Amino acid sequence: MLTENKFSKYLIYAIGEIILVTIGVLLAIQANNYNEKQKDKKNINNIYARINTDIENNINIANKLIAEYNDMEYLYHKVLNDSINSNDIGQGLENLATGFILYEFDKTGIDQLKKLHLRDRNSVDIIRIYDRATIQIKASTEIIESSVSRNLLFWSDNYPWFPDYVKFNINNQAKDYFVNSQDYKNKVSYFYLCVYQSYIPTLENFISELKAWQNNIENNEG
Repeated sequence: MLTENKFSKYLIYAIGEIILVTIGVLLAIQANNYNEKQKDKKNINNIYARINTDIENNINIANKLIAEYNDMEYLYHKVLNDSINSNDIGQGLENLATGFILYEFDKTGIDQLKKLHLRDRNSVDIIRIYDRATIQIKASTEIIESSVSRNLLFWSDNYPWFPDYVKFNINNQAKDYFVNSQDYKNKVSYFYLCVYQSYIPTLENFISELKAWQNNIENNEG
């Protein structure tokens, strides 16, 4: 009987030890899961901070590019309205069919976010905004770059003043072409169409969507 009591006490003690060990393991797992979640949350917050920094920089770069084209738009209008003269040479007239400003934006934060495969609305929306802008800006850029290449190749093949032109020396023959040629007016008109009715509106829409996304984030946090 005494032996049975000792065994019972030992069994209860052993079971208690097992329970304590199990609880300890569960607590350790829970703590580890909590730590991992905290690390993930910190990582996501860091990525979002980077995305916001990228957005500010990308908007600033786009605005500067748009401002430069806005400063030149009056010359395009002068060409379209047949109101140019030789005084416009040296002011940018000779570059209206070749002067392309490439827009490059930083996607570091977005690329980091994509690797997490998050499905919350904010993440999905900002990735969609960047993906769509990438496609649209690339398409517009390729059209303009193709036009620039065609124009330069055409001048190279057909006009003796071209070697001087690439050295920023505009001789009288070149001046006559840029001021009086219908061919140049056509090229400038097409370039104007590509830049001011496609490229610039695409950038403006990109800026608008980035700002709207930021405002939505701020409103949700508020």
